[in-house]
Amino acid sequence: MINWIIDKIIVLLSICTPKMIIIFFTILALIGSIPLVYLFSVLFGVEYTNFLFSISILLPLILTPLTIAVIIRLTKHLKYIKIYLQDEIEKNKKKDIMLFEQARFALMGEMMANISHQWKQPLNTIGLATVDARMSKCDETNLEKNFDIIEDNISHLAITINDFMSFFDKRNNLEIRKIDNIVKEIKSIINTHIANKDIELEIDIQESAKDVKLASSISQVILNILNNSIDAFNEEIKNKKISLIFRVKDYALEIVCIDNAKGIEAEIEDKIFDPYFTTKDKSQGTGIGLYMSKQIVQKLFSGTIEVNSQIDTKKECKNKTCFYITLPFSDQCVLKESEK
Repeated sequence: MINWIIDKIIVLLSICTPKMIIIFFTILALIGSIPLVYLFSVLFGVEYTNFLFSISILLPLILTPLTIAVIIRLTKHLKYIKIYLQDEIEKNKKKDIMLFEQARFALMGEMMANISHQWKQPLNTIGLATVDARMSKCDETNLEKNFDIIEDNISHLAITINDFMSFFDKRNNLEIRKIDNIVKEIKSIINTHIANKDIELEIDIQESAKDVKLASSISQVILNILNNSIDAFNEEIKNKKISLIFRVKDYALEIVCIDNAKGIEAEIEDKIFDPYFTTKDKSQGTGIGLYMSKQIVQKLFSGTIEVNSQIDTKKECKNKTCFYITLPFSDQCVLKESEK
């Protein structure tokens, strides 16, 4: 009953002007103050004089309008603050979307370089098979062999371009896929680029992680980290190696990327996830890849991404650069057992 009365009063006040609200609460305070002052005078044994009667009328008439006017102004001010905050949130959302698009375009440029590496060998093989087929004239066995070679390489080209198209299709960002499929896509995109740089890529999907399914956006995060690792190698480094590990740890999936490149200097370690921060030449890097990777991990997966954070306690990271990604199990990171 009380809640119903309060709701009715709130509805009534919401359609009133500030002047009407001040008058309403002034009358309400006036009606309540006279008996209240009289009651206190009786309780404390004080004679109820004309002075007390006057005070019980004057104070509500003076203080109530001032108090209500201040509250109304504060309410309006809070409303303006709320509108301002909403505008800022929208601006930040647009900024994040713009940065996300920039990150994808930057990564697209790197991927286009990769696809050119991917296609050179198959196209060269197709060209040689075509020449051989022409020279073989009526040798059906040799023609059949060359046609098989051409067909296999065309199939390889088709698979490669499908992987690239799938990666850059926005509709696939939230598609839940098995780790094996995500790794296969990543390898298809980056393998030739790594081979040309004479880098060994070791991928270890531990038994505990084989049943995990992830939103496809994690591919962009992993590719950004791998590209940074590739760029960190120079010609002087021998036995170049990148290790990518997937394992389940403490109700979360942990992805570890380790490389034995030149490493990250301690003074810039805290800055590498800042937008537009890059140690590369401007023609090689935009400084938004790792920033967007962190945004994806935090906002989409509610996870964390750190670099060399466990270097002192992890033997696997001694004298190496390590990225640790922790993705708690959720709708975007699903462990098979949790689906039952």
